[in-house]
Amino acid sequence: MRYILLFLLFSITTNAQILKKVFKYSTLYAAYTQTNSIQPPKTFYVTQNSDLIETTRRNPADEIKTIGFRKLAFFGYEDKERFYDGSEQNNSINSNIGNVKGLEYLFEYQEGVQQGRKFENKQYFVRYLSDWWIAKAELNENQLIDLNYKSADLRLRLPVTNKLSLSIGGQYRSYEKAYGYNPIQKYLEENNWWELSYFYGHYDIPYNWELWNGETGFEYFWYDQNDNLISYSDLDYRRGIYGNLVNRYNKEQLALIGGFADVSAVFGLDFYHYRKSHWAHMYVNVLPKHKLVEGDKRYSYDTFVGSENWLDYSLGGSFGLNLNRRFGLFAEFTNQRWWDRELKTIRLGVNVKL
Repeated sequence: MRYILLFLLFSITTNAQILKKVFKYSTLYAAYTQTNSIQPPKTFYVTQNSDLIETTRRNPADEIKTIGFRKLAFFGYEDKERFYDGSEQNNSINSNIGNVKGLEYLFEYQEGVQQGRKFENKQYFVRYLSDWWIAKAELNENQLIDLNYKSADLRLRLPVTNKLSLSIGGQYRSYEKAYGYNPIQKYLEENNWWELSYFYGHYDIPYNWELWNGETGFEYFWYDQNDNLISYSDLDYRRGIYGNLVNRYNKEQLALIGGFADVSAVFGLDFYHYRKSHWAHMYVNVLPKHKLVEGDKRYSYDTFVGSENWLDYSLGGSFGLNLNRRFGLFAEFTNQRWWDRELKTIRLGVNVKL
């Protein structure tokens, strides 16, 4: 019994020390942001009695709710005193070096509205950085750019100098969407456009028209599945209603295809130099070779581009120069292209202290 108690005490003490090390310097944060959205130009409708009615569709305010839990070491050029709100550019996530060795992580959830469109974003990131190897796992769901994937990355790290580092290894990525494949394009190659409307229960009725100058012609009224009049012409129908049917068809067809998984070769290059007067931090990750390991090859991205050798990449940099005590310059950029999805950010600025 004595040995069991000693073992339990040792286990509890050891686990407590491990947990303390894992969560030390971590931060729990939450934020809410609201801004005015861009509003469209005013539109009006004039009745038969010359009454003017405004028909402008107003967009609700843009808003973002964020909650997160993170442990990411700051680089020397990053602001250590600012409050987290989820809008920070976390260069440590995409680069293959960190300001400290060991475990880092980020778990962040966002929901909000942008230009009247609701969205949810998730980013979960865990990395262990050693002197000679890197292990990383990530989940990224970004509904604003329709990018959704899970990845696991294992690399050998080769420090060239104390500022320059190379990495080489493999990356596994799984994703639920057939990137590059557009179902409606194939449908329209084999069918007339109006057949999609009939498929979803819409129907048209022809009618003749005549202008005051004697010109005549014919057009089509369009009705929905509940016999409601929804458009007065083919052109009006295609400009408005038809786009919703296309989006619905694409979503339904892509859901039938299922998910995919790739194994890719990955190479990284990182450079970091910091002084209070100037700094430069750059990273590049390149995935040049891919192999489909799960999913229907007919709809895979390598079938879309015609090769297993397409180039996915992520790169970025942060640069700063303090010319004197009062004047400074800075620049930041990121560019990630995976499959046919691309995300870019650029920030340039001048700081003048009066």
